[in-house]
Amino acid sequence: MFSRFVNKKRERLTMEKNALWLLCVLVLPVIACGYKEDDLVTGLPGQPPVNFRHYSGYVNLGPRQKQKSLFYWFFEAQQNTARRPLVLWLNGGPGCSAIATGAAQELGPFLVHTKGGNLTFNEFSWNKAITLTDLQNLGDQVTAEDSLVFLINWFKKFPEFRSNEFYITGESYAGHYVSQLAEVIHDRNKKVTRDSRINLKGIMIGNPVINEATDAAGIVDYAWSHALISDEVHKLIHDSCRFGDKLTAQCNKSFTAFTAYAAINIYSIFTPVCLSSSPSSKNHTRVMSDHNLLTSQNIWGRLPYAYDPCTPHYAEKYFNRKDVQVALHANVTNLPYPYTACSSVIKWTEAPTTVIPIIQKLLKGGLRIWIYSGDTDGRLPVTSTRYSLRKMRLKVESPWRSWFHKSEVAGWVETYAGGLTFVTVRGAGHQVPLFAPAQSLTLFSHFLASLPLPPSHFKEKKVLAMKKNALWLLLVLILPAIACSRKPEKKVTVSSGRKEEDLVSGLPGQPPVNFRHYAGYVDLGPRQKQKSLFYWFFEAQHNSSGRPLVLWLNGGPGCSSVAYGAAQELGPFLVRTNGGNLTFNDFSWNKEANMLFLEAPVGVGFSYTNNSVDLGKLGDQVTAEDSLDFLINWFTKFPEFRSSDFYLTGESYAGHYVPQLAEVIYDRNKKVQGDSRINLKGFMIGNAAINEETDMAGLIDYAWSHAIVSDELHSNLHSTCGLDEEQTSNTTIQCYENIKAFMEAYNDIDIYSIYTPVCLSSDSSSSSSQRRPKLVVSPSLFTYHDMWDKFPASGYDPCTEAYTENYFNRKDVQVALHANVTNLPYPYTPCSGVIRRWGEAPSTVLPIIQKLLTAGLRIWIYSGDTDGRVPVTSTRYSIKKMGSKVELPWRSWFHESQVAGWVETYAGGLTFATVRGAGHQVPVFAPAQSLTLFSHFLSSTPLPSKRF
Repeated sequence: MFSRFVNKKRERLTMEKNALWLLCVLVLPVIACGYKEDDLVTGLPGQPPVNFRHYSGYVNLGPRQKQKSLFYWFFEAQQNTARRPLVLWLNGGPGCSAIATGAAQELGPFLVHTKGGNLTFNEFSWNKAITLTDLQNLGDQVTAEDSLVFLINWFKKFPEFRSNEFYITGESYAGHYVSQLAEVIHDRNKKVTRDSRINLKGIMIGNPVINEATDAAGIVDYAWSHALISDEVHKLIHDSCRFGDKLTAQCNKSFTAFTAYAAINIYSIFTPVCLSSSPSSKNHTRVMSDHNLLTSQNIWGRLPYAYDPCTPHYAEKYFNRKDVQVALHANVTNLPYPYTACSSVIKWTEAPTTVIPIIQKLLKGGLRIWIYSGDTDGRLPVTSTRYSLRKMRLKVESPWRSWFHKSEVAGWVETYAGGLTFVTVRGAGHQVPLFAPAQSLTLFSHFLASLPLPPSHFKEKKVLAMKKNALWLLLVLILPAIACSRKPEKKVTVSSGRKEEDLVSGLPGQPPVNFRHYAGYVDLGPRQKQKSLFYWFFEAQHNSSGRPLVLWLNGGPGCSSVAYGAAQELGPFLVRTNGGNLTFNDFSWNKEANMLFLEAPVGVGFSYTNNSVDLGKLGDQVTAEDSLDFLINWFTKFPEFRSSDFYLTGESYAGHYVPQLAEVIYDRNKKVQGDSRINLKGFMIGNAAINEETDMAGLIDYAWSHAIVSDELHSNLHSTCGLDEEQTSNTTIQCYENIKAFMEAYNDIDIYSIYTPVCLSSDSSSSSSQRRPKLVVSPSLFTYHDMWDKFPASGYDPCTEAYTENYFNRKDVQVALHANVTNLPYPYTPCSGVIRRWGEAPSTVLPIIQKLLTAGLRIWIYSGDTDGRVPVTSTRYSIKKMGSKVELPWRSWFHESQVAGWVETYAGGLTFATVRGAGHQVPVFAPAQSLTLFSHFLSSTPLPSKRF
């Protein structure tokens, strides 16, 4: 049915280079309209050659308002002009130029991207429209009425477009402009003859101002859910505001604490800010009347100026050139002030608090309405729009689903009864065409054609792959005895030997280095001689004897610290290709410390047991005890490090491993003599599973706040799975169904890094690590239903995991690393294929963390804030549950003049830090920032708090 529908309207989808462009801006002088031929643009400085015409000039608003003239820029469609729709684009502000912003930076055919004066042709140009106003004592009503008069008079210049389908589009405060202009057109059309009507068909608005109370609430909740403000500020504002229909003076006052965007770009929270010398555009304050709450405190104008790095002032400079103004037939009266992207002469006096009644009226009038949100905009965030839509109480017609562009998830879409469609654009900021130009053009063309946005082109392949995974999982769940009943391996024990026997030389593909590294086995005798754990140890790059010793553990449980931590994240040699060469890591953590990577427990990577019964007895306690035995025996090999300061680090399920190992070391240290003690000083864990209840609640809430699941599913999960209760074991059939739906939300994106592409390589998809889902024990709510294993199999994928697996399966690599000396009967995999069950896993390690804080250990917890698997929301909930007192309040920290994240310090030695824009494996996504974080943890010094 869907394919027939698409084929029926296929020709309408050729509108990628279509529709018509109209830009206008209101100015003071009286200018004669003239003929359209007088407005034809030729000789525009820096313009690339094109095969379409464009016009610009003035249309005055006579006869009633001859003193006013609107400036426009109109681009014909690139093909078949006469049959394409006519589209008007409006930018917001109010008071910001659609030409300097929309046309020259976002979706026009000519973009100002450099200081050099040449224009860049935009292959994703909408070839469509914009309008904007510029005058004193203005307001929403005046703008709508003036824009209507402009259109009436513009059609006199261009009568050939009078019968074309007409659409209005825009962003930001154009949530008001577009809706209000559509309303006055709709009302006028009912009063005039057919020939005088404007053929309005619909509107589309992006990251729009819609409703003051929900917009304000959404800004605050988005900032908290994206780890930009503290718990205390979030609570203060909510307690003061309540966010009813009218915002109070007390609410207004509480917003003085809202300083989340002092150092980052509110319009695009993960991109760098421009650090060049201040352009002229920063000398005036942007007018923002869309939140009375903020402008009454004169706060909003101080927030970052549009999208900065570093193009807005290039556009200003371009449009202030006299030759450009002449070519565009602009500024013919020599205005007494320079051209600026946002007006410095406007005073906005009239702005209603909501346009929801207008949107509802237009839906009843039969107009097509699409609302879209770039989901990394903090200024008018997706959360605000979802709150506003919820307030409209519309009935869902086509439920929440992902939509695609070129095989990758471009966002999510939901359609409501009556003609409204809501769309998110994944990873895009406030100005969606700037951050996601190709996706925005796909969105626009489907809006015009009134077609559903593209579903996955690979759905059938995905279903087949999921069935294969389900079959494998079924074998694991139904036939676990196979692993335990097979004949035991040949009883071979590897001698611990001397460290010199473990020195690595001739590692294939290794770049030359000036430090030594060792790899091999340490058996767990005398108590457990049948077990041997594999390690890889890198001396520090400089002064190894004076540096700390740090053990890194990966999670899973069942995943390799060698394949992940050492080879993909923070080791000195990274496996980046299938070619066999290793890449030297400039941000390796052995710059700061001696780094030890351990594959634990047995069954992980090269670590093994001679008694396969051991594989059925694994759990948290066994792992901690075996890791302690490993360390005791490792120090026998490397006695020179026994007195070194010792730290534990790790990520993911190492949120269990690390505290539990720290606890058994701490307890043992109290029982043994000084020389036998391990000199444990502290630990650091990242994106860590630490408390089942809060991990689960955070997992669900993060997915909603990042626009991955629907309102309905989010609400159902909370109500049916008891997420607001202390225990999550009393689950229901409804909970089971909702969990299945939740997991499907991550079918097409990487849960470990929600904004990066997934690997589409056929080589990667066929690797054994991809066929074998990662075993994850917590939260038990999912394993209770045997479902958690079906979560995406990889950590950060595109496309390195398969390369790592291939590398460590090479015989010459294994020989160089003194690995697999017993010829294990299964291939090396980054996450174990022989660990079938995990017997013991406590629901929380918070008591252990509190015990070790009381004992005086230094504990840092960090979170990459784009990880959906163990998200920052979960960690914040867990820390809040500990009830620790804040010692140094929430603040940004910096790396190389850019905000690297936020940090808060608690009494007793606990520090919590976020890493901005990083996924689950922080050293992969933010290697330089992670090294800064690591070095400050080791030295126990505050993270940098200033840009310079």
